[in-house]
Amino acid sequence: MSVEGGYPVGRILVALLTIAALYLVFNIYVAGNPWIALALLIIVSLGAYIYLAKPAYTYRYLFPGLLGFGLFVIFPISYMVYLSFTKYSSQNLLYFDRSLALLRQETFPVGNASYSYKLYDQGDGRYILFLQDDRDPTKTFVSAPFPLKAGEQSTTTGEPEPLTALPPGVEVSGTPLEFGQVTRQKLFIPMRGREFQLPDETLVALEGLQRFTSRARLWALNPDGSLTNQKNGEVVHPDFRLGFFVNDKGEKVGAGFRTFAGFDNYIRIVTDPRIQEPFFKIFIWTIVFSALSVVTQFAVGMLLAVVLEWRELRFRRLYRTLLILPYAVPAVLSILIFKGLFSQEFGAVNQFLRAIFGFAPEWETNPWGARAMILLVNVWLGYPYMMLVCTGMLQSIPSAIYEASAIDGSGAIGNFFGITLPLVLPPLMPILIASFAFNFNNFNLIYLLTGGGPKMVGGGIAGETDLLVNYTFNIAFRDSGTNFGLASAIATLLFIIVGLLAWINLKLSGRNVKI
Repeated sequence: MSVEGGYPVGRILVALLTIAALYLVFNIYVAGNPWIALALLIIVSLGAYIYLAKPAYTYRYLFPGLLGFGLFVIFPISYMVYLSFTKYSSQNLLYFDRSLALLRQETFPVGNASYSYKLYDQGDGRYILFLQDDRDPTKTFVSAPFPLKAGEQSTTTGEPEPLTALPPGVEVSGTPLEFGQVTRQKLFIPMRGREFQLPDETLVALEGLQRFTSRARLWALNPDGSLTNQKNGEVVHPDFRLGFFVNDKGEKVGAGFRTFAGFDNYIRIVTDPRIQEPFFKIFIWTIVFSALSVVTQFAVGMLLAVVLEWRELRFRRLYRTLLILPYAVPAVLSILIFKGLFSQEFGAVNQFLRAIFGFAPEWETNPWGARAMILLVNVWLGYPYMMLVCTGMLQSIPSAIYEASAIDGSGAIGNFFGITLPLVLPPLMPILIASFAFNFNNFNLIYLLTGGGPKMVGGGIAGETDLLVNYTFNIAFRDSGTNFGLASAIATLLFIIVGLLAWINLKLSGRNVKI
């Protein structure tokens, strides 16, 4: 058998995996997620063709990488850009159909009819509801067995459970539960989220703990898509700009829904004072932080690399090993250790400064002190890498160049600025640009060291040391509004800014790189 054909065992295994994946796709589709099911179906079909068909043999080695690239790079970026054009937040969380369904499921009590009830346990987690009309005890109704989970809150998400008239003398199957058992087992909690329908199509639902009452739908759907309140005649209509149903007074009714917002989120960034002022302050600080981090890390790394390349220095290898040790410690641990060391009240740094110099900087409450602390910690985290790279570059420079310079009478400083730096800097430029982009999005450092603090006066959720990526995170997950659409817009701008800055820096460095 040819290699392209594959071994029988492998082909059988691919076929079995394909069948299992198709079964998963079917279940996802049945669960009400057709688009996810369609995407998985395309992936499964493509994978099955590549691994089973001879003409696609050469692509089987690329498929896993391309699939991972699509799922973990292309899809998140595309979804982020899509969300940036939507009104999606904690107030506009549902889809329109779901928001409409919730309104149409609202009910209100009508009439004076009430019904006593009893639950019959079927022994398998299902129960039968028995209703008896308080005004006419001869009228009794039963439901089909339905599941109940004790203490679990539920809401009406579908059609009401139908009730049928119970003929006289017919016993209800199952074990009857007394009222005390229903309350102790907290079965009344999930019962409140269910509706039942009598044979005459009257709706009944649990009112309080002991009685069912007749109810009617609160909202009636009109042909134009508006809803009419059956109780007071109020009319509401969907406002796709706000993402809410609103009445004639502009008051919001019901749960909000997601809607297409166009460029509203982007316009809000530059026009809304609550967003504009902190955004631009944070943007400037992000650029300054990234630039200073690259410069200081490179300066310290280069200085140490040059010193350690001095041949007359004894124990150079020992010093180099000790100076590289911070690179071996996980950054998360180092940041948390420095957070304790820089504590204003109990940190070792302030205790030392207070004992020797009589003052203690405000690392946590003063914006400039916090920024200085961040830069110091970031230099500690980044200099070992720069030192290693610079060491490799220095060792690649021929010694004959320095010998000729010495004959010419040039000193150490002249050699550094006239020979070493011009030879080392161009090859290091891509690394410096990559370091700038990394620090531009250095989320962990800010999140673990300062948490973005101290708070920016008048900036809402923004902090004085927040980077753009931290500010985006706060808007999406820490703000009371959890505005995912606005956060996605800022994240999209952040993505574009990083790409543009990298492109500009590469162009300035004389490298024509297409981004």
